[in-house]
Amino acid sequence: MAESLATRYRPRTFDDVTEQGSVKIILKQQLDSGEVQHAYLFTGGAGTGKTTCARIFASEINKGKGNPLELDAASNNSVDDIRNIIQQAKVQSMDSEYRIFILDEVHALSNNAWQALLKLLEEPPKKAIFIMCTTNPEKIPRTILSRVQRFDFKRISQQGIYKRLVHIHKQEITPFVTEELSNALQYLAKVADGGMRDAITLLDKCLSYTHELTVESVVAALGIVDYDVFFTLTDAIRERNSADTIKTVESIYADGKDLKQFIKDYMSFLLDINKYDILHTFDYLQLPGTYEPELQRHLADQDNFFDCCRVLLPIIVKLNADIKWDNQPKVAIEARLLGVIYE
Repeated sequence: MAESLATRYRPRTFDDVTEQGSVKIILKQQLDSGEVQHAYLFTGGAGTGKTTCARIFASEINKGKGNPLELDAASNNSVDDIRNIIQQAKVQSMDSEYRIFILDEVHALSNNAWQALLKLLEEPPKKAIFIMCTTNPEKIPRTILSRVQRFDFKRISQQGIYKRLVHIHKQEITPFVTEELSNALQYLAKVADGGMRDAITLLDKCLSYTHELTVESVVAALGIVDYDVFFTLTDAIRERNSADTIKTVESIYADGKDLKQFIKDYMSFLLDINKYDILHTFDYLQLPGTYEPELQRHLADQDNFFDCCRVLLPIIVKLNADIKWDNQPKVAIEARLLGVIYE
């Protein structure tokens, strides 16, 4: 089985970790001073480096010796699982100075498990360190929060993700970055929405589709509806062309696309159009910058394309919510879009 890019390019040192500057600085200072705490909580969105930094920190604490014990609390969340950790924490490690435990997705622990963990944190064994990671810090009991040192991991910037993707692409495919490739990697960085692991996983999938990356090939590889379809649908609604509106929905349905996902993506598209209308920049959009000429053309259009998108946005937001549990969303989608035209 081939090694995934996300695994191959997982950071091995703090210097390899993208961004998270203040977190890395404090952890390094604790390592240098020897003032390591007995319990930590790493919080933040998926793919921001929580578990990776926990592993690096654990390795640095023990100077590369031994391995931390990792527990996925999402599937090992009972009081017995925590009691097992308590027993292991009491035993001195044979191959390293500290016995370190990394508890991933710790917010999933049961109430009884939290109580057992609380007792452990109140009276921690001298040579045991606990690093807890979570995407949902609001679910952590206050009694636990008061006994850990918390670090909040920020979403990684689009530019930070882009630079990492360029580095990986240079190592894997070619050292040359064309304009088309740059646009494709910038788009992947936007789609990843602040998560490095997601970005690299998406790049891996796209490279399995083709090594000649463009925005168009990325859209095809990821199964995203081409943005040209959104422009076509919006133009049809704006021009009150009911036939083209129905044909567009039918073509998406015939291609086997998930209509619920289509409406969700269309909602994001309309939001991007409105944001562009306000800011006149692609910096805050998922819409690829390659569509700027198309938007400029519509901006100069006398038929009020942007006004139409402004009206459509709340309608599609409501439609997206209404069809969430609908077994036949096609009917509701067509009815609502025709309703907009007939209003």
